[in-house]
Amino acid sequence: MTREESILDVKGLKTYFYTRDGVARAVDGVSLSIQPGKILGLVGESGSGKSVTGFSILGLVDHPGRITEGNLLFKGKDLRKLNDKELRDLRGNGISMIFQDPMMTLNPVLRIDLQMIEAIRAHDRSIDRKSAFSRCVEALQQVGIPEPEKRLKAYPHQFSGGMRQRVAIAIALLNKPDLIIADEPTTALDVTIQAQILHEVQKLCRENNTAMIWITHDLTVVAGLADQVHVMYAGKIVEEGVTGDVIDRPLHPYTVGLIDSVPGNNHRGKPLKQIPGMTPSLLNLPEGCAFRLRCSRADEACSKVPPITEPVEGHKVCCFHPYLPSPENRTA
Repeated sequence: MTREESILDVKGLKTYFYTRDGVARAVDGVSLSIQPGKILGLVGESGSGKSVTGFSILGLVDHPGRITEGNLLFKGKDLRKLNDKELRDLRGNGISMIFQDPMMTLNPVLRIDLQMIEAIRAHDRSIDRKSAFSRCVEALQQVGIPEPEKRLKAYPHQFSGGMRQRVAIAIALLNKPDLIIADEPTTALDVTIQAQILHEVQKLCRENNTAMIWITHDLTVVAGLADQVHVMYAGKIVEEGVTGDVIDRPLHPYTVGLIDSVPGNNHRGKPLKQIPGMTPSLLNLPEGCAFRLRCSRADEACSKVPPITEPVEGHKVCCFHPYLPSPENRTA
């Protein structure tokens, strides 16, 4: 496989939750692709469908949710056609996931070495425990954990939050997967530890040619991490492009609102900007553009679903009234 080819192609993914109160369209027509060695940032507020997109790729959506439409092609293989055993073989091997809370990954009553060795031998029983232990030491070294042989004998509660997250990342790397889905893994960490982990992630992706989808609500994180950004709102991708283009020249009013709400030096002594209103319920989305009730640029045209356009080469937006890429049109 060449670097130009996509390792993952998601086309028209729809994941709905069928509840007593109605149908929640958590993911509603998401399309994305990612190449080996690249990092894709999936950004949006809580409830925008980011995590459900990641769970859908790995087949981890539980009842009452289900994937109703879409293609999920991983290395040319349709993930939706895999049976339970094939999916289990894929998880942690071809595709790994790093969860927001490392304690969802780590068993609190088992030592780290037992958990990591089992993660290796679950996919290859021909590897003896001594060889598996050596691989675990190497993985902990990769994520910057000192004295890995000693730390492998410890329990999760003997690690700090940052160290536990490093262990979770190391477990995701153990079987050298082609794709890692990281679901807000640094949200609960302080900025110093976060910066260290982001540096390690970029380094590991380059060295191993591993693709990564980094799910977050924080645009400042993806600004220095991701190669491309997809902005989600109410289950849909509303803007996508190269990271620098999206951050420096946002087109969608929602993306503009996210960027303007980030604290900066120009906010000293001033109230922080915020996007008015609340994220709509996925059970009762407004007709047309889901963002129109919070948008200062909305008009009658927005009562219909806007098409996906490409006003700037490689920079797509789903909006009737995008901000044109010129300074005079950047004001709200």
